[in-house]
Amino acid sequence: MASIIIHTDNKKDISLLKELAEKMGLSSHILTKEEREDLNFGELIKQNNSEDNLLKEDALIYYKSLKRK
Repeated sequence: MASIIIHTDNKKDISLLKELAEKMGLSSHILTKEEREDLNFGELIKQNNSEDNLLKEDALIYYKSLKRK
């Protein structure tokens, strides 16, 4: 299955695109704000380079080295 995401803030355009998809026999779904955020978060996870992550042990050493006020 292939998918396409089209971004628009115009509700009229969204309705037109949804209607066009239905006339073409395609399924469509308008994403909620939460679904859009989930997609964006997923993309960020994919882009994460694990080599850039701080090891837990290194983080603890750094935290303990900070002066407390």
